[in-house]
Order: sequence, then structure tokens, then C-alpha cells
Amino acid sequence: MRVLKATLQRSPYVLPIVLCVLLGATFLALEIRPVARQLTGFAQQVITGLILLVFLGYQWVLFFMRVTKQTGNARKALVRHRWVGVAVTFVFAVHAVRFGHIWMSTLSAVVFLIAVTGVLNREVLRYRSNAIYLCWLVLHIGSSAALVPLVAVHIWVALAYQ
Repeated sequence: MRVLKATLQRSPYVLPIVLCVLLGATFLALEIRPVARQLTGFAQQVITGLILLVFLGYQWVLFFMRVTKQTGNARKALVRHRWVGVAVTFVFAVHAVRFGHIWMSTLSAVVFLIAVTGVLNREVLRYRSNAIYLCWLVLHIGSSAALVPLVAVHIWVALAYQ
């Protein structure tokens, strides 16, 4: 219990993102629709989709900061990256309607994988091995990169059939 309390104090974003992943998975598995979706339908899908698109675009800022070796505000960018990750997971839980066919199930699984790997970072788990860190990094960034074409096709299909 003491370790859990210390982890939550050191990394306060952990509990909200875990709750959002559980909430989102429950909404999708049980096809629970938030009240707002029943009131606005397609408009809410578009609005939450645009919010997700902006948030997901912002998430790549940290990656580009690392690639271009801009270390000035790296710590602040990392903290914002984590909290925007919480927001992405929550908005995804509100945006997604159901797991659906294989395509949407894959998209949902990738979003949840990114969220879970985001939580299982070095700050939370305290792993010391550089090999484990590199595996984590490849999985987190690789699944994030895989999300980009999945989202692009999702947008195309969603708008083509509405």
C-alpha cells in the first residue's frame, strides 16, 4: 500500500488514466452510451473526434522535441504529454460507440495499449534496465505510429458512410 501511495504521489496521472481505460473498455464492451451521445448523435461524434485529433496531434510534440533534441522545456512537455494522454483516453471513452468490427476493435485496442504502456513508464515501474526501457519505448511509440493510419482510415470511413 505504501508503494502504491508513493507511486500516486510521484505520478498523479496514473490513477485517472487507469480509470479512463477501465471506463472506456466498459463503455465499449457493454455498449454503454453516455447521455450526451443520445442527445446529439453525429454532432457529438464529430466534436469529440476533432478534440481527439487535436490531442493526438499534440502528443507528437514530445516525440519531435526528442528527435530535434530540444531539451529546454522537455520536463514540462513530458508532464503535459502525460496529462493530455489522460484526456485522450477519457475523450476516446466518450467518443467510441462500441468495439464493432475488426477495424474498430483494432483501433480501440491500440488506443488502450498506448494508454497502458504510457502508464507503465520508467517513472512508475522504476525499471533500471536500459533494454526494458527500449522495449517499452518501441512499444509505446510504435503503437502510437500504428494509430495514425488507423485513425486516418477511420475518419475516411466514418465520413463516407454518414
